[in-house]
This record gives sequence, structure tokens and C-alpha cells, in this order.
Amino acid sequence: MRWRAAPQIFYERVCWPSRPPPGLRRPRQKGFTLLTTAMCLIAMIGMAGVAVDISRMFIAKNESQTYADSAALAAALELDGTQEGFTRARSRVSANPNGWDFATRNFSGSAVEFAKTETGPWQAAPENAKGYKCARVIANVPVPLLFIPVITGTGQGAFLMIAMTADVRADSAAGQVVKTSFREGIFPFSPFAHDTAGPHFGLEPGQVYTLRWASKPRLNQNVCAGDNSQQMISLAEAGGGEERGYIEETSSDVIRSAIEGDYQSVVREIGEPVNMTGGAKQTQLSSMINRINQDTDATSAAYADYTALNTGNGRRIVVVPINLGHPQYTIVQYAAFFLLPVSEYSAGGNSPFCAEYIGAWVQGSSHKGGDESGAYVVRLVR
Repeated sequence: MRWRAAPQIFYERVCWPSRPPPGLRRPRQKGFTLLTTAMCLIAMIGMAGVAVDISRMFIAKNESQTYADSAALAAALELDGTQEGFTRARSRVSANPNGWDFATRNFSGSAVEFAKTETGPWQAAPENAKGYKCARVIANVPVPLLFIPVITGTGQGAFLMIAMTADVRADSAAGQVVKTSFREGIFPFSPFAHDTAGPHFGLEPGQVYTLRWASKPRLNQNVCAGDNSQQMISLAEAGGGEERGYIEETSSDVIRSAIEGDYQSVVREIGEPVNMTGGAKQTQLSSMINRINQDTDATSAAYADYTALNTGNGRRIVVVPINLGHPQYTIVQYAAFFLLPVSEYSAGGNSPFCAEYIGAWVQGSSHKGGDESGAYVVRLVR
């Protein structure tokens, strides 16, 4: 029986003709195609579902990274070496308008950390804010997974299908990066350094110094308080009466563009000289008044009042090159100065233009920077 069955099986499986020979029947195969199709459909739907979930995670990752990048940049702009700067930075992160899940959900519970350098260490609440120039934002969002389950053991030989969410994380840091070269944006006056030691070069934050000297400076008469010494007056007069502190071209159009619109005719870099072009045209005074009035807080008497009110847009905070004076006029530092109210600039050419020295300048910020002095631009650092 077994010997006779083997040829029949071989014939059925290998040599089966289009019409079976008499006495032999084709095996029943009804429903096989339907079963195969159903299994394939299930596999295809499963793979499509996995693709949908992966796409959701990919989109959420991009949305989270966009949020973290923009929030870190906004936070870094607020750092000014004070605890109030940390508070403003956290507020900017909380108020960030970017959302996730196609902008239908807001980010919440993001971690905000700070550091003095881009390499850390990172701290959520540093006790001393001095020198902190970097902000880091870490965002996590729970993305619901509709098709990817987790299968876990119950401990009794059975398995349980559990719906899950995927935690998508984004991490970004921005910092105030040193800027040593300017093609535009420098205020067209250059105060004198009081010594050769950085970072302040003898200037004291909170004190007022000379942007433009009076035509005939006299001790205790027409000199800004920080420069009210015979040594500084002699330095100002060493190059001649025409060298008043202004460093741009003297046409009225250029004066307006330089003071009111951040125009520069030449690129300026640390280590290079400035050219004291002199002059005390009425256009300078008019443009100074216009520049101050560009600020949304044109009335605060001092920088401390300006930051306490916190309604200014930063137009009264200017960056200037500090130079060593006659004969080279070499730039040794950039620094931020705060323009005084309009009433302080109402006199004519025999009066100086004074401004308050506040330290570090940050491009685009309405506050001073987190470091002692210098010029900075906020960029992503990781």
C-alpha cells in the first residue's frame, strides 16, 4: 500500500496534468486564495499603520526641534547677568508660539537651563547670574501611537496588547557669541578708554561718558561726569579741536543714516583704528533726538529705570568702539551705552553728548549682555 501511494503522491504534486487521469482527484483548495489575500491585507494594513505612526513621530520631532531652537534663541537674548534676566528668559520660553501636532497643541513643562559657555555645565537656577550667556531648552511631547502596540508578558504565560505613546525629545541651546567685526550697526561715536586693562578698559558701568566732546571742553563745566578729568580732556584735545568723537562721514545724509539707521561706511574690527572725522553739525543733534524717540521707552532717566519698566525696544542701547585715543585711535573693545533722555541733548555744539556705559551689547536685544563687556550676537550653539 505504501509502495503504491508514493508514485501517486509524486504524480499529484509534480506531474499533475491539466486534466487528472481517471481514478485520481485534484485535492480540494477552495478558500485558499481568499485566506492568502486576507493575510496579505492584514500585513499591508499593519505596515501602513506603522508608517503612519513613524510619520507622526517624525513630524513631532521636527515641530519640537523648531520650538526648542526658537525658544533657546529667544531666551539667550534676555540674559544680562541678573536674576531678572533668567526670569525673562523662562517667560520667553513659556510664551513661545510654536506648537506641535500640526500646531494644535502647546508645549508644556519644557526644561530651561543656563550656562556660561556652550559646553556647560548647565543649571536650571544658578545662584549667581553673572557671566551666564547660554540658554538651553529641552522639550518632550507624548505622541500617541495608533498602530504600534507593545506586547508584554503577564507573568502567567499570556501576553497583553497595550496601547502606547512615544516620547519625542528635542534639545537645543543658544548663546551670546562674540562679535569682533561690524559691517553695519555701530553707533558713529567712539569714546576713549581710561586704561588698557579689559574687559572695561577703565570704564565703570552706570557712569556716563562722552560720545561727542564739546568744542572747548573745560573741567567741571562741559564734560561728561566719567571723563571729567584733565587727563581725559587733554587726550580729547591731543588730535586737534576738530576731533570731537564722531567717526563717520560728515554729510547730513550720512549723519542721519549712521545715527538713526545704523549705517556704516567702513567695516570696523578690534585692533584697527577709527578715523575721528570731527564736526558738530546740527544734524547730529536732530538725529540723536530722532534715535531716542525710536525707542518705545524714550523717557527713562537711566538704564536701571529702563530695565525695571521693561517696555523699551532697545533703540536707546547702542554699540560703540572704544579706542585708545591719539595718535593711533586703536579699537580695543566694543561696548553698550544707553542714550539719555532727549532733554539731555538739547544744547548746541558747545555741549557734549553723554551716554551711560552699561557693559556688553547683544545684537537684537533690548537689554545688555550677560558678560562684562564686548559685543555679541545670539546663535544656536548646539
